[in-house]
Amino acid sequence: MSLPERVMPAESEPKPLSEIAQDIGLTMSDVAIFSGLDESTVFRLWDNGDWLDRVSGRSLQSLMSSVPGIAEYAMAHSLLKRRTALIANLQAEGLSVDLDALENSTVARQLLLNALEAALYIVRDGPSQKVSSYIARFWGREQDRALEALFSAEPGHGLLGDPRRLVEASIELAPRLSRKTYSFHSLLTLNILTHQVSKVAGAPDADLALQRPGRQTALMMRGVVMGALISSNDLDLAEKYRRELDRTPVYAALEEWSFPTYMRDGRISSDFTLPGSLLLRNTAAEVLREIETYSDAYLYYLVSTYLPLALRRDPTFGRRIDDLITTIEQRAGDCRDKRVRAACNALVRQLKGVA
Repeated sequence: MSLPERVMPAESEPKPLSEIAQDIGLTMSDVAIFSGLDESTVFRLWDNGDWLDRVSGRSLQSLMSSVPGIAEYAMAHSLLKRRTALIANLQAEGLSVDLDALENSTVARQLLLNALEAALYIVRDGPSQKVSSYIARFWGREQDRALEALFSAEPGHGLLGDPRRLVEASIELAPRLSRKTYSFHSLLTLNILTHQVSKVAGAPDADLALQRPGRQTALMMRGVVMGALISSNDLDLAEKYRRELDRTPVYAALEEWSFPTYMRDGRISSDFTLPGSLLLRNTAAEVLREIETYSDAYLYYLVSTYLPLALRRDPTFGRRIDDLITTIEQRAGDCRDKRVRAACNALVRQLKGVA
């Protein structure tokens, strides 16, 4: 996803419409003629610094499409206005925003601001329906990148100067979500939070211990395991997760559902089902990236647990079987653990049709 134009505060201070138009030599009458708006409408906006808050959507579209600089100003000013409000609200909750990390991130600015809003919900509002409904919308690759930046303590990458309060509030929130009556949004929120927490703080404590099999347990377990595998190289954890899926059908079903919906190859469904025919084009691209970049333990999870499920759903693997074979072979050559190499070689033989 491309990065929007860098928002510079000096360029985004409130400007009247007249200043933007006059910068390119347009008069009020010129703007009215080019935009097709009544001159009386333009007059009401002309010298008003808050004209963006007063203009109608249709009139703004006409101005953006006819007057250079208005579209860029509207975007920059809107982003700055929201950013300023979020920074103030987060400071009131004891959280400071790293402006350099925010401005230099390759994640779309709107998604980063959504992540900062999520931080407010987590530390301020607790396990309400509104919180679950909001955070559940972060199910997706780009949204996950934004949350990863939010929870990260890495200088220059983390959006917060110190995310410890956010992490602590998330740990406190997760078990309270797990005790709520079944809700699709609360289940996704539980997965998302446990995933982010386990990436930065390790597996959650006993309050998040797994209980009897079910969708809630499956999603929470997957969030914890994926986060831990990404941040560590725990091969035993990857093997334990594989065994759990082998003997618990609901775990395997949620595992198969997660990747395609996360990558938008399949529609996010509250019944956690996938269509019978599914082309895993986006999933394939993400898995290939993860094979090349994540730990050996995560690679073991992919080749021993997820990929067999994915290949049963889509034997073409998004029409990238050859790429999959090549990528696994190249990565396997760098693996020191014989269990990982054996799992990689077994899958490659299967893909090549060698018994």
